[in-house]
Amino acid sequence: MADKTALLSAFDKTGLEELARGLSELGWTIYASTGTAGHLEQRGVEVLQTERITGVSSLLGGRVKTLHPELHAAILAAGEDRKARIREGKVVFDLVGVDFYDFSRTSELPSDDEKVAEMIDIGGPAMARAAAKNWRNVLSLTGADCFGDALDKIRSDEDDDSYRRMMAARTFDIAFRYDMAIALKLEEGLLPGLRYGENPHQEAKFHPFRPIQGLAAVEIASGKTLSYNNIMDADAAWDLMLDLPQDRCCVVLLKHGNPCGVGMGEEFPQAFDRAFRADTVSPYGGVMAVNREVDQELVGKLKGLFLELILAPSYREDAMQRLGKRKKLRVLTIPMGNPDPIQLRSVWGGLLVQERDLSAADVDGAEVATERAPTEGERRALDIAWRVCRSVRSNAIVLADENGVLGVGAGQMSRIESLDLAVRRAEREKLDLQGGVLASDGFFPFRDGPDRAAEAGITAIAQPGGSIRDEEVIQAADEHGMAMLMTHRRHFRH
Repeated sequence: MADKTALLSAFDKTGLEELARGLSELGWTIYASTGTAGHLEQRGVEVLQTERITGVSSLLGGRVKTLHPELHAAILAAGEDRKARIREGKVVFDLVGVDFYDFSRTSELPSDDEKVAEMIDIGGPAMARAAAKNWRNVLSLTGADCFGDALDKIRSDEDDDSYRRMMAARTFDIAFRYDMAIALKLEEGLLPGLRYGENPHQEAKFHPFRPIQGLAAVEIASGKTLSYNNIMDADAAWDLMLDLPQDRCCVVLLKHGNPCGVGMGEEFPQAFDRAFRADTVSPYGGVMAVNREVDQELVGKLKGLFLELILAPSYREDAMQRLGKRKKLRVLTIPMGNPDPIQLRSVWGGLLVQERDLSAADVDGAEVATERAPTEGERRALDIAWRVCRSVRSNAIVLADENGVLGVGAGQMSRIESLDLAVRRAEREKLDLQGGVLASDGFFPFRDGPDRAAEAGITAIAQPGGSIRDEEVIQAADEHGMAMLMTHRRHFRH
């Protein structure tokens, strides 16, 4: 038996001959599935068919060739099992090079077309995943585009554990994206579609993770199909709702991913008024989320206010009848639940993966940085402002009292501009900011922030701290008799 043994099976034969010939020249024994073996034999590369191991050339017209226990044992063997197979003269693989069927060829086919199923590769992903699992012993090469680089690594003896582990990760990534493409194709016509993406000329889909939960578990009680933006706004609104204190009725009004207003009260009419007061303009065409069953009184408060959608855990029958008469309103029932702790975002060429910024309950343990500590009332207000601030696009400033938001400044390139925007909105609504509080998602780089806040009537601030001018900022707060908490944790949202 040769010192090293490879198993090759490729749909795309690009670079296959070079890989096989190069390995052969290094003394490797090459095994290949029927089609791949024929391709290499025609080009003069010495190759053995997998039938030598399995005793089976193919079944079901060629659809089953590599799904055999003996073949997979040769891939997965590790430790004593691997040593035993070698002693018994059985094959163990040191490399598995695989390229899957090109499923993208089904893009124009109906999802129930028989040709779609025929382009789903089973044997290739099974072999590739097995090799990746056993990466300490087997180099997993998945995708013809990596064959050339891998051969160079082998020739220069650089196929070490780090390289093998990276190639294993590559295999699972390619298998994941391959499976996702199949899932999206098979779901066509079975799941509710989206009207469009961020703009009407963009197509969009919503793929639910299983088990079904969160926004995937939403029921459209009334209204037309959701759009991409509807789901994004619903996600932002419900994420904030879940982080608010649940001992009172809560109302979140949100537009374009940013909260316009948040209010709390013993009953919904009171909570709605406190949410709507902060911005009576922006909520039109926005989203409302509430944490209790929607009743007639709350529905009555919506007269004259156009909303794209409402989210709530449930609705009274009489309230639902009135909401159902609004043809452009989507009424969604959503479970309370807990958000997924991991957050994914796609970018060109990859995924960003991070822990979700799950809660902004930082005020209780925050450091009192100023001579004066916040009063109990200010602390309650700061807790609300800080939680809401987490859901506002950076740079974020939230003005609030004990009952909800007074003004929001979102997404400005300068923090002082966000503060100015929040104050102007509160002044536009003729709200009294005297005794109000402020939360900032990032530190104040200069003392102009506390100076402007004090000028508006703000008496307490919560901010992360961490600026090289923290002492200057704290001094400004002390000069104005303000209380300032430093949470030492920021809540940027981009």
